[in-house]
Amino acid sequence: MTRPTSSAGQSYPTVLGYQIVEPLGGGGFSRVFRAVNPNATTHQQAAVKVVSYAPSTTRQPVDRRALQKEVQIHSILKHENVLAFLGSVEYAGSTQGTHVPGLYILLELGAGGDLFDKIAPDVGVDEDLAHFYLVQLIAGLVYIHGQGVAHRDIKPENMLLDAQGNLKIADFGLCSVYKYKGRERTLHGMCGSLPYIAPEMNGTPYHGEPVDIWSAGVVLFALLVGNTPWDEPTSRSPEYLAYRTGALLRTDPWTRIPADALSLLRRMLHPDPQKRSSLEQIKRHRWFTRPNALLSAGKCTDPVTLAERLLQGLFVSGDMQLALHTDGQRAAVPENVSLSQPEALPRRPLALADGDVAPSSTAQPAVGGGRTSFGFASQLAPTQGDDFTQALTYMTQSAAPIPAGMLQLTRFFSASEPAALVSAISSALDALKAQFSVQPLGDSADLIDAYDMMGDDAPVTESASASASASASTANVGSRGTRIRVSMTDRRKCALKGEVRIEKLHSHPSEAHSADAVSSFILFRRSKGSPLEWRRLFRDICRDANVRPLIARTT
Repeated sequence: MTRPTSSAGQSYPTVLGYQIVEPLGGGGFSRVFRAVNPNATTHQQAAVKVVSYAPSTTRQPVDRRALQKEVQIHSILKHENVLAFLGSVEYAGSTQGTHVPGLYILLELGAGGDLFDKIAPDVGVDEDLAHFYLVQLIAGLVYIHGQGVAHRDIKPENMLLDAQGNLKIADFGLCSVYKYKGRERTLHGMCGSLPYIAPEMNGTPYHGEPVDIWSAGVVLFALLVGNTPWDEPTSRSPEYLAYRTGALLRTDPWTRIPADALSLLRRMLHPDPQKRSSLEQIKRHRWFTRPNALLSAGKCTDPVTLAERLLQGLFVSGDMQLALHTDGQRAAVPENVSLSQPEALPRRPLALADGDVAPSSTAQPAVGGGRTSFGFASQLAPTQGDDFTQALTYMTQSAAPIPAGMLQLTRFFSASEPAALVSAISSALDALKAQFSVQPLGDSADLIDAYDMMGDDAPVTESASASASASASTANVGSRGTRIRVSMTDRRKCALKGEVRIEKLHSHPSEAHSADAVSSFILFRRSKGSPLEWRRLFRDICRDANVRPLIARTT
């Protein structure tokens, strides 16, 4: 199996027994890869965050002191709702310079992907699910703050799910120690994403606990309604000013929030940090203490039901639909999925364009924060305790199996060839005023290109796709398909980056001439920005008049 290399042709070393096998995401100084260690007793798969020490002409040198602080703090945090830190190694590179120099941080793999990748924009999730994930988020924050640490970057991008659907707080790059041996200090500096930061983070000293509680309140709002309440909590935001006066509470979507949930939400989002609810007060609130059949001792009691209810909003909103027959009727799906029975598992895998076979989803999922790529078969044996991920896999691919681990749900199949898809998707991106560039997917350079795509260094130039000819579209199609790199500003004025990956597929010979045969698999992979906004981009493109006729099925 070919393994990732850098754009300079350097390879990656084995990290604490883990072999790096594929890129998952990243940006700026760091890249994140999936890594495997079949001999490990726990965490046979892991995520490796590689912070490059290589010099760059487009950015400042990496702040090694801040990096050391992140490692030191994360390494002491051991909690079921905190992404586990597995170790770190600093690698200066060999004398021949064959390996990528940098700090390699080994982390637990979020097998269930991004939480907010599974939430429909402007819809959200039902009250029990919002309660379920808030309880786990607060449990993680209670522990983190108990260690004297403020996270300072609570937002959807940093909330991952494990194989049972439980929440994991990730990314401690902006954390800070605010309490030590009973003595508390104030913090300085505005950190995080503008829609989620607290209003007191405006250049004046602030306390650590209230800013995380404010961010958790914005997350709760996003869970309940599928959007953030404002673009920033300052006088520059009309929505925030209307919230301060109370006028915003009389408008949609605030009027859709149940009374008890709204009561807690307003306490968490009190503009005055001294009047904002503390973590202990949140835990005593009547909405927080409500019964929840999905929870027992802080963990999920029914991963299959959790997966089904998490996807319900996507189905209802039309962002995702169960596979349809040619008559337009929904395919039959068992009322109660028993994952121990063969009929509950996806059918035979599709063959990839290069002749490899996509791994069966009955094997250990090759997953990583929901962002994976084709061409990597699982090296691991089946494991217990992945009911949530298997249920997601089954419920979103009942008509045509997808390579194991494709849990990012912004995807669809098409009977069209990549050239037609490039033209239609490029036109839709033009209409959305996104910057993008089209690159062929080939066999040899694929991994290098994937690695480079994830970073912020390479510019994404605006493509004149609206006037591109069919021959130009064909020229951008490689032996495996096409990649469209995307960079834009979302509705909340935040950066949004990623790729649209169009893979050629070879269906089974018996289905080659079937009306249901598909030629391409299209995956929208986010590398930077809000998962909610990335899903909104996916929805807008799928609804485009040029793209919609090309969609064979959305799962």
